[in-house]
Amino acid sequence: RYNALLTVAVGKTEVGGTLVQGEPRVVFIDGFWVDVPVEGHLLLTKHQDKPGLVGRVGTLLGEHDVNISSMQVGRLHPRGEALMILTLDDDVPDAVRAKIRSFADITAVRTARLGNID
Repeated sequence: RYNALLTVAVGKTEVGGTLVQGEPRVVFIDGFWVDVPVEGHLLLTKHQDKPGLVGRVGTLLGEHDVNISSMQVGRLHPRGEALMILTLDDDVPDAVRAKIRSFADITAVRTARLGNID
């Protein structure tokens, strides 16, 4: 897929990155192919690929004034395990993160901050 791919494994997590048109991108996480800019606040969910789940997460974030600047969903196969990565303008409040964790088909929720730390 890529001429050069740097992969890092820590514990059970494996992440791959590369340059796309000179910009760093995360392109692989735990078996899922994605394309995520290396910047900003991230919200990652592992979940079952079912209709409406992505919309529920987006609606909840919007209700709490958390803006989504980009979104990627990678899946192993239709209606199977999936990984959603949202790049956000701000961090996700703890209460919102807890509500997302409570959604029936979500199996994991993580947040991260990438890029320059001011």
